[in-house]
Amino acid sequence: MIKNSIYFLFVVLLVTCIGLPNVHAQRIVRADTIQKSIPKDTASKSQDLQTTVFYSAVDSTVLDADQQIVNLYGGAKVKYGNISLEAEYIRLDWAKNEVYAKGTFDTTSKKMVGLPVFTQGSDKYDSDEIRYNFKSKRAIIKGIVTQQGEGFVQGKNVKKDEEENLYIRNAIYTTCNLSHPHFNIRASKIKVVGKKEIISGPFHFELNDIPLPIGLPFGFFPYSQPKEAGKSGILIPTYGEEPSGRGFYLRDGGYYWAASENIGVRFTGQIYSKGGWGLGANSQYNKRYRYTGSFNLALNRNNSGSEFSPSTRTDFALQWSHSPRSLGNSSFSASVNIASNSYNQFNTFNTQQYLSNTIGSSVQYTKAIGQNFRSGISLRINQNTTTRVFDAGTDFNLGLNQFQPFKKKNAIADRFIDQFRIGMDFSGTVSLSNQVSDLYTRYEFDVYPRESNSQRGIIQKPFIPKNADDLPPGVIPLNGSTLPMLLEKAQTKFNYSIPLSLPNIKINPYINLTPGISWSGNMYTRSYKYTYMPTDSTVRIDTVGGLPKFSSQISFSASMNTRVYGTMRFSKGRLQAIRHTMAPSVSLSYTPDYSDPTYGYYQDVRINNRKFINTNGEEQVGDIRRISTFDPRQLSYGGASGSISFGIQNTLEAKLKTKSDTATKESEKINILDNFGINGSYNLLAKEFNLSNLSFNANSRIKQFDINIGGNLDPYLYVPDQSFAVVGRRTPDLMVTKGEGLARLQSFNLSIGKRFAPAKGQGEKVSKNASEAQLRQINRNRDDYVDWNIPWSFSFSYQFSMNRAGLAPSQNISGLTFQGDLSLSEKWKFSFSSGYDFKYSGLTYTNISVHRDLHCWELNFNWTPIASPFYGRASNYSFDLRVKSSLLQELKISRRRSFYDKGGF
Repeated sequence: MIKNSIYFLFVVLLVTCIGLPNVHAQRIVRADTIQKSIPKDTASKSQDLQTTVFYSAVDSTVLDADQQIVNLYGGAKVKYGNISLEAEYIRLDWAKNEVYAKGTFDTTSKKMVGLPVFTQGSDKYDSDEIRYNFKSKRAIIKGIVTQQGEGFVQGKNVKKDEEENLYIRNAIYTTCNLSHPHFNIRASKIKVVGKKEIISGPFHFELNDIPLPIGLPFGFFPYSQPKEAGKSGILIPTYGEEPSGRGFYLRDGGYYWAASENIGVRFTGQIYSKGGWGLGANSQYNKRYRYTGSFNLALNRNNSGSEFSPSTRTDFALQWSHSPRSLGNSSFSASVNIASNSYNQFNTFNTQQYLSNTIGSSVQYTKAIGQNFRSGISLRINQNTTTRVFDAGTDFNLGLNQFQPFKKKNAIADRFIDQFRIGMDFSGTVSLSNQVSDLYTRYEFDVYPRESNSQRGIIQKPFIPKNADDLPPGVIPLNGSTLPMLLEKAQTKFNYSIPLSLPNIKINPYINLTPGISWSGNMYTRSYKYTYMPTDSTVRIDTVGGLPKFSSQISFSASMNTRVYGTMRFSKGRLQAIRHTMAPSVSLSYTPDYSDPTYGYYQDVRINNRKFINTNGEEQVGDIRRISTFDPRQLSYGGASGSISFGIQNTLEAKLKTKSDTATKESEKINILDNFGINGSYNLLAKEFNLSNLSFNANSRIKQFDINIGGNLDPYLYVPDQSFAVVGRRTPDLMVTKGEGLARLQSFNLSIGKRFAPAKGQGEKVSKNASEAQLRQINRNRDDYVDWNIPWSFSFSYQFSMNRAGLAPSQNISGLTFQGDLSLSEKWKFSFSSGYDFKYSGLTYTNISVHRDLHCWELNFNWTPIASPFYGRASNYSFDLRVKSSLLQELKISRRRSFYDKGGF
């Protein structure tokens, strides 16, 4: 019997080898798995296969030698080049160069299991059945589910050609990654063209299986593989209302164009029911390892909405930010923010921009030449939307780094003279401004020819605009007609300095003395000559051209510092020791009196015909004022200065025993006081009030609370005097000499802040699907996103400030700002930001938002119940429902709508 069995097995093997001469089978040791392959050299000759075919099965492999068919059961796998197929059942037909796969019905779970998964390169197809030809590279698929870009395509009957195009019938397209999506676009026919776009025939929308009466005769959906620029597509607008403003609106609608992997552009618009509209373009770009940046341009036409007295205004804004990664010895950066004066008040919906009244822009380029030389140039534009003052200019600088001229090249040790160092800095600026005279005061003297004396010497009240276009006195509008005047009044100034570092002197092992000399000055392209006109009591100002004019000064300084330590030890309790560190410093400086007219930098000018008795008891006609030769507006001057500056910085640390016996360290160190300092100076040349006010500051972090304290102390005595109202008269007597204490507190400020949040989710966000630029954007701007992993967060900051002039009552300002968010459930996030003004007993600018995660949709509701109506803005709300990208779903993070508000709408 055994012999017959062996003979029968030998015949089967012989027939198998004769029937399949080109098939070579090898057995691989693997538990319950048989893997076989067809070598490339033999298979390619007769079967036209281009590479080796590997196949395996967990359950069993059945070979039909006559039909040249291999049946794979249970965990079947086939791999051919970059193509792989997995299913519960796979049939290989070598005669037809074809593979067929399907799942099987599980009687226990009552559902299909082991459905085919076909992968070709980076493309993956889930299906019910699939038939693929190795030679023609064509396939017939039933029940396909495949991801194309960030979208998903499903279909019942699919054909795939050799160019990787898919022809799908009864198809749906969606960005929802569920097998039964919440929404989709349903079409009878869809064609997926390679890796470029999706084209469909007539289609309609479905929401939760409800057909909507929205559709088109054809559709075109471009897509790209996950890249930094994303993909192009339509931006759905947000909806809302400004009850006391421009009415109902649609905002942020438009088109996003993914120009390349490095740049993307958003074209957006807005429209209001009362006639307002706006257009904008926003772009973000990124070049890995080189630079990143963003660009935004917005133009808005606003209508007040008033039926009886309508008014319109045009606002614009331009923002450009460029952040380089320095390459070599040069770098370029830009931060441009230009806007019309009323843009922030009427158009922005970002809290920080809405409350800000200053706009600044700058562009810089720096370059290092060799090891010692450096250069740079910058352009700047600054504007104040409250005072309407516009200032623009350019700055440049050339510098020579400090070097040691007396040090020998190959010296082993430094000599005393080797410590001598010298350098040079040269800079210049050209600026123009629409502020042609001081905002609140006029010249103290009349300028020839006389125009009006009604405002001379009178202090004006602070400017408060009644309308958005009002200009304060002394400020002219900025337009084409005023540009020649602005260019004529443009200021040109050059500065130079030559710092000299003298060798350090060791007074003893613990005290260092550092002397220094600084030679600095300015160069002007024009100067002025002042002549008093006694006939009409005015001052004539003549401009003097010619060669550049120089002003220079030399100052001397010396500084001395040391550091003192003290430790107090304890033998009981957890507290082991307290360490106090003091760092006192003293410096001396002296500068000659360069305001003396003999130097030529200032002129003593008679300004009127007033007769009076001067301090020498003599009759004098006309007041004398010392005016700068280079700037008629500069009436103040310094004179000689010689002062001693002093200060002391303190830190306080504690050493505690660890609570746990298993800790790796026996003790831990904590900071009680990070810094506490007092600074002041003493003027050696002043006739009175030699001692300056004493300033102090302190900061600490206690139990994650950030505490900052600062203030100012006046050491001089004030006495009541009717001539000085409630402030009183400041006397040259020190308070301590009159028994009135050390000093009077003139100003004090305190701030306390803390952020509360669970430890979960506080680290940096990571994702295998997100690009480097996207993750960097998220981690740098955490407040612009909603993190669904953090159940709640809350932060607050309390500020208090007190200012007092002499004996007058103090002016106190205190306020509390707070913001936070709360996950009401796994899908609901509630966010808020507000504050409270304790002086006026009211809430400050308040914003409330509700975010709803609808898996593949995102719902946002923003409401500003409290806003300043001073500039015509009132409470407003917006509603936003849009499909969100599946790219960052694994992060459980969504963009806040305020992020898009930075784009200008």
